[in-house]
Amino acid sequence: MARTARTTEYTPDASINRIVEGTRIEGEIQCESNIRIDGVFVGTLRTAGRLVIGPKGSVQGQVNCEDCELEGRLEGDITVTKLLSLKAKSRLEGDVAYGQLSVEPGAEVVGTCRLVTPNTSSAAKANTKAPATSSTKSSSGPAPMKATA
Repeated sequence: MARTARTTEYTPDASINRIVEGTRIEGEIQCESNIRIDGVFVGTLRTAGRLVIGPKGSVQGQVNCEDCELEGRLEGDITVTKLLSLKAKSRLEGDVAYGQLSVEPGAEVVGTCRLVTPNTSSAAKANTKAPATSSTKSSSGPAPMKATA
């Protein structure tokens, strides 16, 4: 019986990287495909695909992705070029930049949220320091937001 050669073509939707519950990883992750985190990740995460943080998943650090669905916890700064979806029991603490935002009732956000368009994201990369607009700052920080129905 003759064997035929198989070729595997890479497509970002065909593969999902996973950090399963009970696993803790520290460091840097860079990937072209999707990633799902049900365990704990501490560090810098960059993906050209979709990031899903499951209900028991936790991420601490810097995140940059195309799409993000948050069901668990994220502490740190996140930039989502397309859709950021915050599920009912999610909690996000940090600076948030997004292309589109979906928030279910019960989701919690503590920090600064800003809409990023293709023009503003390239301008943000060019400017490393934003000019100060006010000399007074609140010492207590931003007030938490909680989505309600």
